[in-house]
Amino acid sequence: MSGPRPKSAIELRHLRYFLAVYEELHFGRAAARVHMAQPPLSQAIRKLEDALGVKLFERTSRSVTSTEAGHSLAEGARRVFASFDLALASARTAGEAALTLRIGCVPELPIQRLLQFLATLQARARDATAQVTHLASAEQLRHLRAGGLDLAIFYDSDHDPDLETEPLFPGEPLMILLPPDHRLVDRPIVRSDDLSDEALVTYPRVVNPVLYDRVLALFDDRGYRFSTIRETKGSNPRDLILAIASGTGVALVPASVTELSEAGGIAVRRPIDPPLRMPDTVVGWPVNPPRLPPPLVETVRDLARGLRQSTVADAV
Repeated sequence: MSGPRPKSAIELRHLRYFLAVYEELHFGRAAARVHMAQPPLSQAIRKLEDALGVKLFERTSRSVTSTEAGHSLAEGARRVFASFDLALASARTAGEAALTLRIGCVPELPIQRLLQFLATLQARARDATAQVTHLASAEQLRHLRAGGLDLAIFYDSDHDPDLETEPLFPGEPLMILLPPDHRLVDRPIVRSDDLSDEALVTYPRVVNPVLYDRVLALFDDRGYRFSTIRETKGSNPRDLILAIASGTGVALVPASVTELSEAGGIAVRRPIDPPLRMPDTVVGWPVNPPRLPPPLVETVRDLARGLRQSTVADAV
């Protein structure tokens, strides 16, 4: 004859209920999140507290706060569910082809940096392969939200509550791109006050309004003034270089982009003073990625931190 269930026995569903309350700090919202009424949820939390013999939440008529025991249980519960999700992902993919990570990347990122990221990812996640598509930052974000990309490498512009990001590479230094016959070509360094009568050529603002405005504000803060702004029709770096070569104006662009112009002699790059840098490059993914198991997300986060640290150290 079986005896009574041990007091410490806890069902997995009770941990899910607990995490919902812990993360929402509101029984009503937590109940909606786990698709149940509030009274049964409150009863389940009390049963969990009774089973553990500790108080997990401080409750008042206006607020819910976690106790130290609640914080400790949340850390352990998340590890349990991470392991559980990994086991489910492994079961689903058993016997199937390796996971193909669909990765977006801004076209301006130096190829050496992209290859460094991919090589490190391959070394850390041997069961995954990478498929890279070059897209502007805003286009990548749209694909991430729609499920068309798993990871995105883009310029850090603003906080998006639906995405998680990790800094990847520091922003590239900017240089001035000039037509070969421009009056400033003979200057070893082009200064901000040399450009007040020049037209600034940019990518179309509609491609990424947030990043566009942030970069122009950076130019203005550092004293760079221009007579007018002319947008290219396309967002490919070649569109920008061809516009410069045709005499449309000058451009402030990442150093890696200027290397393309030097190959054919169609435009000339020069250092600028005061110096400017693009915003940092980050790697991002959805908050709840449908195709990435939690351990793989942590692998991407960890390798991004390592690459960031090594790149900054090399620069110093």
